[in-house]
Amino acid sequence: MDRRSLRLLHAFAFLMLLLHLNPALGFISGVGDANVRCIERERQALLEFKKGLVDGYDILSSWGSQDQKKNCCKWKGVHCSKHTGHVLELDLRGDSEKTQPLRGKLSSSLLELHHLSSLDLSYNDFNMSKIPEFLGSFNNLKHLYLLEAEFGGTIPYELGNLSHLESIDLSANNFNNVANLQWLSHLSSLKELVLNSINLSEAYDWADVVNRLPYLTSLSLSSCDLPPIVPSTHTHFNYSKSLTAVDLSDNHQNSSIFGWLLNFNTSLVEINLSSNQLKGSIPDALGKMNSLDSLNFDKNQLEGSIPKSFGNICTLSSLSLSNNRLSGQLVEFINILSGCAKNSLEMLDLSLNQITGSLPDFSTFSSLKEIYVGTNNITGTVPKDIGNLHQLEVFDVSNNSMHGVVTEVHLSNLSNLWSLDLSLNSLALQLNKEWVPPFQLRVMYLSSCKLGPRFPSWLQTQWNISILDISNTGISDKIPKWFVELPPTLQYLDVSFNQLEGQLSPFVFPPKMTLLSIAENLFSGTISSVCKITGGVLNFLDLSGNLLSGEIPDCFMHWRKLVILDLSGNNLSGKIPTSLGSLSQLRTLSLRNNSFSGDLHLSMKNCSLLKFVDLGNNGFSGQVPAWIGEGLPVLNILILSSNKLSGSIPFELCWLKYLRILDLSLNDISGNIPQCFNNFTAMAQKGDFFTGIIGSNYTDSYAYDIEDVEEYVDDATVVMKGRELEYGKYLGLLKLINLAHNNLTGKLPSEILSLLELVVLNISKNNLIGEIPQMIGQLTQLESLDMSRNRFSGEIPSSMSELHFLSYLDLSFNNLSGRIPLGTQLQSFDANDFIGNWALCGLPLPQKCLGEETPNQSDQPIDRDGNEDNEADGDKFEKWFYFGAGVGFVASFGGICVPLLKSSWRDDYFLLLDNMKDWLYSTKLVMCMARLWRKFPSHG
Repeated sequence: MDRRSLRLLHAFAFLMLLLHLNPALGFISGVGDANVRCIERERQALLEFKKGLVDGYDILSSWGSQDQKKNCCKWKGVHCSKHTGHVLELDLRGDSEKTQPLRGKLSSSLLELHHLSSLDLSYNDFNMSKIPEFLGSFNNLKHLYLLEAEFGGTIPYELGNLSHLESIDLSANNFNNVANLQWLSHLSSLKELVLNSINLSEAYDWADVVNRLPYLTSLSLSSCDLPPIVPSTHTHFNYSKSLTAVDLSDNHQNSSIFGWLLNFNTSLVEINLSSNQLKGSIPDALGKMNSLDSLNFDKNQLEGSIPKSFGNICTLSSLSLSNNRLSGQLVEFINILSGCAKNSLEMLDLSLNQITGSLPDFSTFSSLKEIYVGTNNITGTVPKDIGNLHQLEVFDVSNNSMHGVVTEVHLSNLSNLWSLDLSLNSLALQLNKEWVPPFQLRVMYLSSCKLGPRFPSWLQTQWNISILDISNTGISDKIPKWFVELPPTLQYLDVSFNQLEGQLSPFVFPPKMTLLSIAENLFSGTISSVCKITGGVLNFLDLSGNLLSGEIPDCFMHWRKLVILDLSGNNLSGKIPTSLGSLSQLRTLSLRNNSFSGDLHLSMKNCSLLKFVDLGNNGFSGQVPAWIGEGLPVLNILILSSNKLSGSIPFELCWLKYLRILDLSLNDISGNIPQCFNNFTAMAQKGDFFTGIIGSNYTDSYAYDIEDVEEYVDDATVVMKGRELEYGKYLGLLKLINLAHNNLTGKLPSEILSLLELVVLNISKNNLIGEIPQMIGQLTQLESLDMSRNRFSGEIPSSMSELHFLSYLDLSFNNLSGRIPLGTQLQSFDANDFIGNWALCGLPLPQKCLGEETPNQSDQPIDRDGNEDNEADGDKFEKWFYFGAGVGFVASFGGICVPLLKSSWRDDYFLLLDNMKDWLYSTKLVMCMARLWRKFPSHG
């Protein structure tokens, strides 16, 4: 047989073999090559796997047994070999927001995928089920990604059987505290290990395990509560020379970690130790890492300057030392880095330190793209040579003490600039109104700079802007027409604390805004235009302190991520829309100083994360809702003053154990004060500066792909010491109960005395009776106490003289009797604070108590000249005067007390008393002046 015939015979035999094997191989696929086969048993395995999943969003709609769906290699997330048809990759990763997750459990049918090399089930929801042990049986698996997939229980040690595994990511699951990582040491081929946000607080062997992975290049154990490394445990290992990236951020690592890192000094390219417990100075030995590209030591407690050796790292492109305790002159830092690092450095972050001096000459750093020196003690002006940094993209000098003028000379050559932050300085931008910037900014923070008084026209050229903050910039102008149609890229707009005028209704707000603040301006009209923000990401809305009017539109359902809502200080009216109850993420609600009316709707109970509620000075009616106590468990501040609320105080309010301020004053509330007020445990506990800040984080991420979480600090106006005072940063340190000007009856519950940190107690202008509780002196933190215009009786407790912080006291117009307790505290107040208690005596009142010594007639005082002192006659006359006046007034009171039982005359009665008090004291003033005249006659 010739060679040609032999080849034909072999081809025929191979064809027959294929036909014989066809039932086993299954359907002929159309993937890549027309001859690639989809393996039937693998297709059936995938269909069985699908049965174990809950696919509520039809993610796997392409998976099926119908004829048109038989090609499993075309199914969503399935990737096959173009040569054999075997399934190589299964990628069912959801999105990071988990808007359409798969649910259910993993079927062992996946084991039929013998050639599977990559499995990604990240960002799904497996309902806290345990990672199945059979995943350790995939002999060819190289990549396993189960990031944030809601797995729980323990990590199966069978994963250690994956000897070909090169990368694994189990981050952000809900595993039990992992005390042993030994299974990792068997993954001899591992190159990438990611276990972020897993509790490893008891995994003391973590460093030893890492040292046993010879090919590891990338290690990420961020936010793991990772215990500090023990130096003595890693001395006998041959360290990998391949490790290039280490991320141990947000753990408990101390400076001993430096010794471990130095074992990889020839290979490390990226180090992230931010948010740890590093103290002292930065080791000079780190300068020997001659491959280092990125170093991040943010949010530690490092001191001093940077090592001089850092100037010798010729590969260093990113140095981030923000939020430490570094000190010294900024020019010293720059001089150190002016070695060969000046040619490679692209990003320098020294913000949030204690660095001093002025901005140096950065122009020698030819590659510098990002400069962050905000929140230091930088002084001086912005140097003009900053314009020589042609590569500059980010320039942040915010929150310093800089001054001077910024002109086109500084900015005209910065064509790559996309982020500019000059805020919180004393800088003035003087830019020609015809000037056209060479850059397109995405981020612009100019708060507290001088831009006004005219609205800056050059802003209309910035059509890529995402963040615009021109708050408190001295602009006093009408909003130009070109500004109302905001760029579609805009997500953050803050123009607060200016004098901007104009209607809000013409504004075209982009649908995906996350923050809008126009507070403290002169905007007018309705607020219906804000309903155009429909993108579902708005988390901050502040329209306070304007001239806005009309009703609130019913569009809160578009803002389910809203955290801060402040509409206070306007002319808004009508009822609160029921859609407000859809704001399940709301922390701050302020509607103060408007004309809202109606009941407080039950739907607001759904806003269960509320910490701050101020609805004061409106026209709300109905009862104080019980659902406030039932549905707002973390409430810190509740202000409902100056409304038309009636009924009694619901006992459910006592469930608010975190409550620090309760203000129900100036309503028509009746009934008794609940005895359960002692459940306000936050009013009994000491606070500090950090617990005193009432606020919330309100920002997510913005279009420029930088997460930027900011904190909003609540402020409130409260009545304290007889005046309205505004509290902001220290609001949470104020523990206050104000029930004044209602129709409350009954006694003051003694349980209220357990609120040992109470600072303000105001129960004035009610109908409270009984005695003042004897142990009121244990409220040692009281600074303001107003019990006036009630019907309290009995003596003033002696313990009240122990209230050493008390600086405001009003017990006037009650039925108190007896001696005012002696002590420097109570005698320091004015007599007006005690008047209207007809049986009360002792200082500071002029009425002396029975038994007090009086001068004898035979013991007439003699002056310095030997003559009788007529001052004694004046004292005697004064006593008889007050006695007669008192008797006469009591008689008059008895004659009219019956008519005064009529409540409508009560205010006129109190006015009469005030006038009589003024007459009595003016009479005494005349007598005192006469006495002084006799004692110190003029000699001229």
